[in-house]
Amino acid sequence: MKSFLSVRRPSGRHPVPVRLLAFAVALVACVPGPPAIDGTGTITIAGATLIDGTGAPPVEDAVVIVRGDRIEHAGSRADVPVPEGGEVVDAAGKFLIPGLVDLHNHYRDGLEEWSWALQLHAGVLTVRSLGSDHGQTPAMIAEAGAGNVPAPRIFTAGVGFTHPEGFPPGKLGPATEEEARAMVRELAAQEVDLIKMWVDTFLDTRPKIGPEIRAAIADEAARHGIPVSAHVFFEEDVWQLVDAGVRSFVHGVRDQEVDDDFVAMAQENGLTFAPALGQAKTFWWVAEHPELLDEEEFRAGLQPALLERLLDPENRAAMLESESTARRRVAYDYVTKFVRGMNEAGVPVTVGSDSGAGNIAYGWGTHHELETLVEDAGLTPLEALAAAGAAAAAELTVDPDFGSVAEGMAADLVLLSADPLADIRNTRRIERVMQAGVWLERGLPEFPLREE
Repeated sequence: MKSFLSVRRPSGRHPVPVRLLAFAVALVACVPGPPAIDGTGTITIAGATLIDGTGAPPVEDAVVIVRGDRIEHAGSRADVPVPEGGEVVDAAGKFLIPGLVDLHNHYRDGLEEWSWALQLHAGVLTVRSLGSDHGQTPAMIAEAGAGNVPAPRIFTAGVGFTHPEGFPPGKLGPATEEEARAMVRELAAQEVDLIKMWVDTFLDTRPKIGPEIRAAIADEAARHGIPVSAHVFFEEDVWQLVDAGVRSFVHGVRDQEVDDDFVAMAQENGLTFAPALGQAKTFWWVAEHPELLDEEEFRAGLQPALLERLLDPENRAAMLESESTARRRVAYDYVTKFVRGMNEAGVPVTVGSDSGAGNIAYGWGTHHELETLVEDAGLTPLEALAAAGAAAAAELTVDPDFGSVAEGMAADLVLLSADPLADIRNTRRIERVMQAGVWLERGLPEFPLREE
């Protein structure tokens, strides 16, 4: 197609009429440029490299405009001009990512506000609480949802399911299928976001919840439109749970290497895995790397009694020498290969740190999981950020409005001082955190003292 500027000159020596050239120039002048934007009441972050959380290539010299609690515009400076008015943050040389999404957390009764403050400090702005919401925790989650308690956006499974004598203790342990269904109906009445079940023998020390009970839980949950997520260890259990309708898994296959049939099944059924690799190796990692105990974010996110045990050299030596640690190392080799294979096959791998379990500190644990996915499972930093961004958000709700940076999305943003694509550990180099369009006052909270 010829443009108006490539006007064909008539034959002979007659020049193109001046009025035709003027018309062509006028048409070029009418091509719309970037729209003028009213900056009144906006916050504009200008000049950063934008990593939008979807896995798309980064956008250099980006402009992100926030109005209220939403992103109004996001793109390169050529497409999104800096408006006049409002607050403008000069972010040249910085890196902008979405607020992190962590799909695997456990909160302790009475320690919720402390835990959430640590996560907000770390830029973890959406979390999934997986099955340990006892005591006052459900009420605290409701308070957080109402905006009365500073916290991330929270999705909860309430109290999860296991065998009556299974792992972990203190959870729902139905003895019959009808009892399991009744418990699911009770959780549905509590308006939980998902159902959680543990399917694990805890290194052959506890009985597993039976296949018939699992199927009843999944079926009753489906009747109420509630998704199910399962903690797994053994490959055979994944096959059975998929037959029962489960598609979301935490941890991964740790008893053997999976074959091509398993990979094809995972692809065909749309399975997702949040592997908690950092938690899996925590049983020896801190003992081998006691310098972690010097990291402020790590220390601040542990309960004092646990920190005291880790600071004891004899306890760390015992961690390394235990028979269970040796078995866990074998399982870790299997699960890192498993995660690498799933990612290479296009099966979604998401970030779930298992924060609050073992030695995984709130906030710190999410960044540690990003690092471990890259260093041990072979994800690229861009893939890892998507695993804590759009991929994780898609696990939580249909058409999520969080987990990525784009027009119309929630204004949950983390501004970094160093490039996380050059070194994934740079996600910890946080300068500012924005939640729902508001810059947070960051700071590590002190562990709450309990009244005697």
